[in-house]
Amino acid sequence: MGTLLKLSPPSPGIVTEVSDYQAQMRYTDGDLIRFRNTFPEKIGGWEERDASIGATVNGTIRSILSGITNLGQRWAMYGTNTHVYLENGQALYDVTPYRTATNTLTNPFATGSAGTSTITVTWASHGILATSPPSRVVIASIGSGTVDGGTIATGEYFATVVSANTFTITPVSGTGASISGTASSGSTSGGGSVNIRALTNNGPDDSTLGFGWGASTYGLSTWNTARSTAISQDTRVWSFDLWGEDIVGSTGDGTEEIYYWDVTNLTSRGVTLSQYVTSIGLPTTGIPTKVGRVLVSTPDRHLIAFGCEPEGSSDFDPLTVRFASQETLNIWNADELNSAGDQRLGTGSTIAAVRKSKGQMLIWTDQDLYGMQFIGPPFTFSFNQLGTRSGALSVNSVSTVEGIAYWIGENNFYVYDGSIKVLPCPVHNLIYGGLRPDSTIKENISMLQSQKVFSAQVAKYNEIWWFYGADVTNIETGVTTTATDINRYVIYNYVDQTWSIGQSLIRTAWEDSDVFDTPIAADISGDIFDQETGFNNNGSAMTSFIQTGYFNGDESGDQVFFMDRIIPDTTFAAGNTIKTEINTKKYPNDTNVTTKGPFSITSTQGKLDFRSRGRAFQVKIFSDAVDTQWRLGTWRVRGQPDGTR
Repeated sequence: MGTLLKLSPPSPGIVTEVSDYQAQMRYTDGDLIRFRNTFPEKIGGWEERDASIGATVNGTIRSILSGITNLGQRWAMYGTNTHVYLENGQALYDVTPYRTATNTLTNPFATGSAGTSTITVTWASHGILATSPPSRVVIASIGSGTVDGGTIATGEYFATVVSANTFTITPVSGTGASISGTASSGSTSGGGSVNIRALTNNGPDDSTLGFGWGASTYGLSTWNTARSTAISQDTRVWSFDLWGEDIVGSTGDGTEEIYYWDVTNLTSRGVTLSQYVTSIGLPTTGIPTKVGRVLVSTPDRHLIAFGCEPEGSSDFDPLTVRFASQETLNIWNADELNSAGDQRLGTGSTIAAVRKSKGQMLIWTDQDLYGMQFIGPPFTFSFNQLGTRSGALSVNSVSTVEGIAYWIGENNFYVYDGSIKVLPCPVHNLIYGGLRPDSTIKENISMLQSQKVFSAQVAKYNEIWWFYGADVTNIETGVTTTATDINRYVIYNYVDQTWSIGQSLIRTAWEDSDVFDTPIAADISGDIFDQETGFNNNGSAMTSFIQTGYFNGDESGDQVFFMDRIIPDTTFAAGNTIKTEINTKKYPNDTNVTTKGPFSITSTQGKLDFRSRGRAFQVKIFSDAVDTQWRLGTWRVRGQPDGTR
């Protein structure tokens, strides 16, 4: 008879910062696994909310906000690099805002050479950026739809920039837009009185470094002159917040005004803040036109721009915080009769993230952390530096729980609970440039695509997730695969203080179950899912696993052992099956690994008999069938000393 050995770890969670020998009786790898009350279990599944919704999404969803109207309608807003959508009643509406009010142009259309169908529009200082795909304009009315043999219909058009004053148009399908016929003589202009307005400019989906004269916004530098330093063009990540039941938002890149959505009509496009306040008969007093992030303070109700032009300036300052007068949208210039004002933060190069917390707002620059607290007149807000060398990695890299903030930085995870601390992370090396357990694969979080990193909460399980992109290097071949988007996640349970890792659940944005019954999330293709529902991957099986480090049969690690039995301790539904593999080797650095299995284990199985020899043993437990959920307890194996042959 052999000796029964427990396989439960002395402390829960996954640990990657140890050697094979040090990893005895610890978990070293996993996927689609969480630790709940210190024991590992398969995470909940996900189902697509509506296949027709995902099929209509353009761009990549990086921001989600959900809410409830005063009439009890639940909605969700999704921001991509090209569009803004609002979901209501299982339908998705394009509510991408208008960047300009309606402009009336006289004979703006010009044809190309004879036989072509190209239409050029002349619009002085149109402000449309040269993007791929092109940004869009809406032609609302045309005095004369026929130009030199061609006919132009009202509708939405892609606008391909030619110069600061001209662009060509291409119809957007499904909007009524069309161009029929070809030019007969060429170089003919017309159209009569044309009403046209521009939608918000498209933003980049990938962060890049630009050196050419065309890098970043049109006209930012000198025409036809190379830049001396690279311009970082970050991924567009929309910023949304609630103003009562209505919505305010910004593109996040400091190029455009704050936008406003009136949810009394959930299907209407947003408009600039200036357009909205003018439409309700209010004057516009100093509304900033170049805004980074936007947030509404509570309970004092100030609309705040984080990164914008200071009062009296037209130049965007990424460190300026500016706020409108209390309970107003339109009064931004400070005087003795209002509470408007601004403040420039003293350190860092940009405001990286902003979150509401208990009694204050937390502001991260790329270097430090600040607190912004409402104190009333005459200064309205106080600004205090709370810590240094603790900047946030991206705009959505922070989560707050009961006044405690957790975030990922360039080199560490952090927590703020009145003071800033580095959050101990036993998988730190895997995220910041270490080897995957028992492999030759080295991973490192992608700094170029760091703006795509985001934090998600699953309050039901006391979890914070971080989704990120990892550059992957094979150290044997020296070949590196550079991340182009999110391909990894890490989970922190802030009650149990356990960590888990994975790479099979790829999401680009997430909203916890505050409004809807489950969290909602988006993937790279634009599909939107209900998370933590069922046990499957949208109807298909999800393969989840947990793996131990190598453990020895005796304390010295010198004795070869013979293992012949596993006694499982697993909670799962009747009829479910999980599987296990046993790996063995003689030495910690030995590449000669013997694998036994996989063996199936049913819900009624008391033991599993097998035969395996070695000094060190590793157990992998997984499932790959539909409708399977499981939770591990304390597994045991039976072993006895054996010969050395």
